[in-house]
Amino acid sequence: MNPKLNKLITLLLLLGTFAFLMEAEERLTAMANKELSKWASLLPVEEEPQQVQSLNPYAQKVSLLRVLLPDSTKKVNSVNN
Repeated sequence: MNPKLNKLITLLLLLGTFAFLMEAEERLTAMANKELSKWASLLPVEEEPQQVQSLNPYAQKVSLLRVLLPDSTKKVNSVNN
């Protein structure tokens, strides 16, 4: 076979593989976001964090839910619960 044709075929196979992987990554990301938002909607939402009267920043209580979820997600969760 012609070496240029072999290079062209190899390039097309690489491009096709790359396109396939990009599409698969997009679909997996969309599915993961959908499933994670379903899971996150089941978590309890704490309305107001309790403040500790202390100068020590490590004495404050921190909710992992508030740290991990953005504000828009918390509003949606409070409507769902």
